[in-house]
Amino acid sequence: MNYGKVSDNVYRRTVYKTIHTISYQDTFYNKMGNSAVNGADCAILPPSDKDMAAVTATAQASGIDTRVAVRALQHAMNHLAVLGVDLNAADTDLAAAAENEDTVAKAAAKAYISLSILLPAELREAKLRAILENVSVVSDNLKAPIVHTETQVITGIQTVIASVHVTAYAMKDSLIKAGKALPGQDVVMTKWLGIEGTAVIADKKAAELESRYPLSIIEEAASFDRYLSVIPEAATAAKSDVSAMCAAREGGIFGALWELAQDSGVGLVIDLRKIPVRQETIEVCEFYDINPYKLIAGGSLLITTDNGGQLVAELSEKGIPAAVIGRTTEGNDKILQNEDEIRYLEPAREDEIYKIKLSY
Repeated sequence: MNYGKVSDNVYRRTVYKTIHTISYQDTFYNKMGNSAVNGADCAILPPSDKDMAAVTATAQASGIDTRVAVRALQHAMNHLAVLGVDLNAADTDLAAAAENEDTVAKAAAKAYISLSILLPAELREAKLRAILENVSVVSDNLKAPIVHTETQVITGIQTVIASVHVTAYAMKDSLIKAGKALPGQDVVMTKWLGIEGTAVIADKKAAELESRYPLSIIEEAASFDRYLSVIPEAATAAKSDVSAMCAAREGGIFGALWELAQDSGVGLVIDLRKIPVRQETIEVCEFYDINPYKLIAGGSLLITTDNGGQLVAELSEKGIPAAVIGRTTEGNDKILQNEDEIRYLEPAREDEIYKIKLSY
C-alpha cells in the first residue's frame, strides 16, 4: 500500500466492512450517523445525561518538523468543529449552559487531549522538547489540556509519528448529525489549497528554495501553519443553512472533494480556476514538480449549501477567505472543468507530500 491515508477502496472493503460486520452496532450510532462504522472522521458518544454528550476524534501527522504534533492536534480539532463543537467558548460553564437560552453558551464545549508520539532513534531530545512545547502552547490556547502523553522510541521508522485523540463534552442539541450534500448545491471552499503541505515543505526545505526564491516568500510559506484551524469557519457555517462540511487534509483538495461527494452520493462540477491558491504554494510546488491539488490540505474546509454566495459573504465578514468553486449534481460523475477542458476526478492516491524527501 502507498504511504499515508489508505485509499478509499481499501477503507471501504477492509476497514469499513470489517468494523461494520464485527463491531457492536448500537442504535444510538445508527441514529446519529457519526462513527467509524460509517466512515465518519469522529464519533458522538451516547449522552451521559439528557443534555450533554461526548464527542471523540483522532488524527495523526508524520514528519520531522517541530510542529508535527500541532498539525495532528489541529486536524483532530477540525473534525470536532465540523460536528458543531464550539471550542471558541471552552471557558463556558457547561452545567450552567444547560439552563441558558444563549445559543453561544449552548454550543460551548470542553475538550481533553491524549497525545502519543513515536520517535526514530536518531531524533535528538531537544527536538522532542520543541515538539512538546509547540503542541502545549496550542492546547493552552484552545483551553484543551493534554491529560495523557505516551512517548516511545521505536525501530523501523525514519520520521516522527504524532497521534492525537481528543474527547470533547458538549451540549447534545448543539451537535450536528452527519451531513449529506444534496444535488444542486454550491460547493464553498475556505482559505487556499495545499496550506499544510506548503508550510511543511517551506520549513524543512528553506535552504533549497532560497536558490530560486526570495527569503520573504519562503518565510511566508513556512508560516502557513497559522491557518490550519477550521474552527472559526465551521462555527460560522454551522449557524447557516449548510448541508455538509468536510475538513480537507491528505490527498489534497482533490481528495477532500472526492470524499465529500462519495460520502453524500452526489456528483460534482468543479471549476479549477475558482479554487483559491496562494502564490507561495505555486512556487513551492513548481520547484519540486508536485501537484498542488493533491498536496496535503489541512486548513481548508469544504461546505455545501443552497446559497454559497451568502455564506462567502458571511465568512468574509469574519475575515475568512472563501469562494464558491462549483456545484453538486445528480449521479456519480465528478467533473473538473478548466475552461473548455473537462476531466474526471479520481480517488485520492498517495499524497504529494511523500514525494519530498524530508531529512533531519
